[in-house]
Formats: sequence, C-alpha cells, structure tokens
Amino acid sequence: MLKTINYNDAVRNLKKLLEEVKQGTNQYIVKDNGHEMAVLLSLDDYNIFQQLLESRSYAKKNFFEMVDELRAYNKDIPFEQIEKDVAQAVAEARQEKYRKRSG
Repeated sequence: MLKTINYNDAVRNLKKLLEEVKQGTNQYIVKDNGHEMAVLLSLDDYNIFQQLLESRSYAKKNFFEMVDELRAYNKDIPFEQIEKDVAQAVAEARQEKYRKRSG
C-alpha cells in the first residue's frame, strides 16, 4: 500500500519503515513541508521500475529508428503518394476490424 509520511516521522521510524518496505507491506512517499521529496520502496519494486523505464526507453529508441528507416526508404517518393498510401492502409485496417466485429 502506498502511504505518505512526514520527513521527521520517517527519520524517527526509519527502521520500521524499511522493514515494511522490505516485506512489501508498504511503500512511502516522504514529504517535507508539504512537498514530496522521496519514495521508499523495496528493492524488488525498484528493480521492476527500472526494467519498465529501460523497456520504455528501448521502445522509444526503436520507434525513432524505424521512423528514420522509413524516411530514408521513402525519400524519393512524393509526400502526396505517401499520404495516399497511408490513407489506403488505414481504410483497409478499419475494414478488416469491422469485418472481425461483424463476423
């Protein structure tokens, strides 16, 4: 469970909080003067978070690499033709989706 705790309370109860976090019982947002300043979470949760960030970064990188490849591949094709091809592909995909829903 995600809880919020005041900085001074967190300092006074750090050992207890760390045990709760380690056991996966709770996670804490630490606030100081009403401002969020830190998060206490288990190492397992932290590792999961890091994996999500890395996979998101990897996906973003791959997306832009694909965009660059498509631009290079289509560099000699007029923009109007690309627009027409994309519109046709979208229409075909929508028709296929409609057929699957109806069928």
